Amino acid sequence: MKTSLLITWILNLAVVFALPMQKRSPSKRNARSSATVVQCMDMHSFAGEYKFTADGTGSVCGLYLISLPEKLIELEFLEFDVGCEAGGLVALVDGWEMNGQFFPPPSDHHLSLDERYMTYCGQSKPRKILVSSQNVLLIQNRIPVAGQGFTIKVNFIDNPQPCNAVSMFTQGVYTLKNFGQRRNCSISIIYPEVVHLVSVDVGVTAKMNEIDSDIGLSEQCLNRMGSDYVEVSGGNGFEHDTRNRRELVCGLNAGAERRGIPVACTNTVVRLVSSGEYFNTVTFVYTQPSQQDVMQDEGSC
Repeated sequence: MKTSLLITWILNLAVVFALPMQKRSPSKRNARSSATVVQCMDMHSFAGEYKFTADGTGSVCGLYLISLPEKLIELEFLEFDVGCEAGGLVALVDGWEMNGQFFPPPSDHHLSLDERYMTYCGQSKPRKILVSSQNVLLIQNRIPVAGQGFTIKVNFIDNPQPCNAVSMFTQGVYTLKNFGQRRNCSISIIYPEVVHLVSVDVGVTAKMNEIDSDIGLSEQCLNRMGSDYVEVSGGNGFEHDTRNRRELVCGLNAGAERRGIPVACTNTVVRLVSSGEYFNTVTFVYTQPSQQDVMQDEGSC
C-alpha cells in the first residue's frame, strides 16, 4: 500500500498518551497463551507477547510500542490471520505517526517514508523479524472480519549509538550525542516541560582534536560552516518548524547550569543538528513546568 493511503489512517494519539496515567484494569491474558490482549488503541512499554483480535467493526487501530531511549524494539509475528479479500491490512511503522506527522521526522531519518512502512495481509505470518531504528514502533491495522488478528513477540535490545528517541517520563536527564556522524538526533518528550541545557559541546570539538571556537555559548550558529547546533522546540505534533523554536545555541559550556526553557506544548523536543565535522554532545535536564512557566510560554504552540 502506498504511504499516502496509510497516512489517511488518522489516529488520535492523545488518547494513547493518556493511557498510562489512567487507572486501568489489569491487562487481560489470552486463555490459551501468555499473550497480553491489547485494545484497539493501546500503548505498551514491556517486552512480551501481545495479541490483537478484531471485533468486526473495521476500525483503524494502533498499538504503540516504546522502550527506554537506549533500546531498540525487536518484533516477531507468532500468529497472523488478516484476510486480504475483506480489505484487512497490518502496517508496521518504523517510528510513530500521528495525524500524518512522524517521529522521527522524515528529514531526520535515514530511511524514506516508503521504506519505513511494511504492510501485510493473508494467513501466513511474516517471517522477517523487524528491528526498529529507535525506541518506538507502531503497528497500525484495519481488520474488518471479527476474530481475525495477530500475535506478536516483543523484545528490547541494546542500541550502542542511540540517536532519536521518545521519552514517556515527565522528568529526567539525558545526553544526546552524534558520535562524530553527520546526522540529526532528537528526544521527543510527550509532555510540557522546562528544559535546562546543563552541558553543551556543539560545533567545537573537531575530529582533528582541535578547538576552533572560544569557550561559551553562541546563538550565531546558522551562519557557521556546518551549522552544528542544539535547539529546543515545542508543538502539538511530531514535526516542528522554526516558529516552534524556543532556543538555538552552539559552542562549549561544560557543567554550567543554564536558565530553564519553558515549553507549554503537548510535545517538547530537544534536537541536535550535526554536520559530521565535530563530536557533538549535549546534556539536559527536563522537569514539569510550574503554572508561571506555562503562562510564560502560553500561546507559543
